Amino acid sequence: MATIKYEVLKHNMRKDKTWNVVIRVTHKRVMKYIPTTVFVTRDELTSSFKIKNFQKREKCEDILRIYRKRIEEENLEFNDMSADELIRRITRKDVVKPTFIDFSDYYENWIKSNEDEIKGMGNYKTALHSFQKFMGRKVIDCNEITVRLMESYVKWLGDRHRAANLYTICIKRVFNDARETYNDNLDGEEVIKRSLEFFDPPVHVCTEKRAISLEHLRALAAIPDEERSNSSRNIARDVFLISFMMMGANSIDIFSCKWDGEGNITYDRAKTKDRRPDHARIVIKPHPLLMPLIKKYACVLDKKERYVFRFNRMYNNPSAFSYNLNRGLKEVGDLIDEEGLTFYAARHTMATIAFNETDIDKMTIHDMLNHQLPVYKITDIYIKKDFKKINEANFKLIDYVFNDMEKEKAGTHQDKHQGGALLTGDFLTNVVDTVVDITWQLTPQDINTRKSWNVEIKVTYKGQSKLIGTSIFVAENDVSEEGLLTNEYLIKRCEALVNSCKERISRLDLKAAQYDINDLVNKLLS
Repeated sequence: MATIKYEVLKHNMRKDKTWNVVIRVTHKRVMKYIPTTVFVTRDELTSSFKIKNFQKREKCEDILRIYRKRIEEENLEFNDMSADELIRRITRKDVVKPTFIDFSDYYENWIKSNEDEIKGMGNYKTALHSFQKFMGRKVIDCNEITVRLMESYVKWLGDRHRAANLYTICIKRVFNDARETYNDNLDGEEVIKRSLEFFDPPVHVCTEKRAISLEHLRALAAIPDEERSNSSRNIARDVFLISFMMMGANSIDIFSCKWDGEGNITYDRAKTKDRRPDHARIVIKPHPLLMPLIKKYACVLDKKERYVFRFNRMYNNPSAFSYNLNRGLKEVGDLIDEEGLTFYAARHTMATIAFNETDIDKMTIHDMLNHQLPVYKITDIYIKKDFKKINEANFKLIDYVFNDMEKEKAGTHQDKHQGGALLTGDFLTNVVDTVVDITWQLTPQDINTRKSWNVEIKVTYKGQSKLIGTSIFVAENDVSEEGLLTNEYLIKRCEALVNSCKERISRLDLKAAQYDINDLVNKLLS
């Protein structure tokens, strides 16, 4: 009598780091394997490679029931047939063909398998949620997805042109992967019959004016400080100017840039470092006018890491940093009459003013933006990069934009060639290590049994950190896919609590008394 069971063969991992569940048929002491349309990731397997995902086990059991019924019909007690013949008979198309292939299920597994290899995975997650909202359900058959359906989805997205372009690219890519996976079977059967070959994601034409004028940039720089501490408006204004004076650096790169040991700021551009042989590295000599902002946000605790700014201590991650910058820039934009101002405008403004008003050539601007032109991709391999030219251009640009403003404010102006020399490491070591850093944080993985999170206050002093629990709880629907708090009311509560803690700490004479981190926490809790 033939026996059958489903299993996962450990050595059969695919390139996308998934395994195809197979049906093992044993007949006359001969073992044969039948592939299925079920795929699992490592997270869905136990240490002994047993399937722990309930839905996947149910699918496999359904296939086994069909095979067992077919084997019974063969009356093997009376029919002498080989294992190969038995396999041929029970794998008829009408038996193994599933009723549907769950696109959402495949999509989520695809995300798990590629999370460490593909940048911008958050876009793929958002695209799936948007598509499910359009369909009105999570269960979507792959054979429902047609060119006409995708065109309807684009219309449903309306004037969200960037989303229409980005989401449909993501959906089409995963759909094509599913089609290639399921249609690659022994029988040559076209399991997913639909195709998106003739669907072209709509082209996103950037029509909005991202760069701001020279007058608006100067107006932005002249916005006075808000009196309240930790003001998102103040930080957004300052980081916008930091980006401009760092040749249009993106927020993620400002978040993680470091000193190179020679008084220069350096980073590998996060967006393209994995696609370029030079890792998209750039070296920036800080202009004297950038120095006050560097000192204002200097990272004085992680001296060994040599971070330029302490934004990585003020915010949980680059996404939270970016979110808060754009939130603050809404208010900044209102003050300078620049509707829809976003952080990316700093990069566009740098390039636009550099080209239109200071006569810096396009090739130099490309280098300042840390771009690599395809036509020079091979040539760049043979040229040792020298950052002197772009730094001279950057000094020229900053002098043109801000020199007159600084003369009015300070009455003097430092030698424009001193930028990097002002900071050669002394600034990192001579700062008094009595700065108390207080932030609020939300740790996505610390979700409790009630599907909510407890906001914590993080206190850092003299290189040590302590967490203090709060009475602020955050529900699941108040947190984005990236783990960011989106509820404005709760954000304001968190900021108010941080400001209250900072005010209490400011009353202490840290230099006179020998406080340690535990003393400060006790003071806050008392």
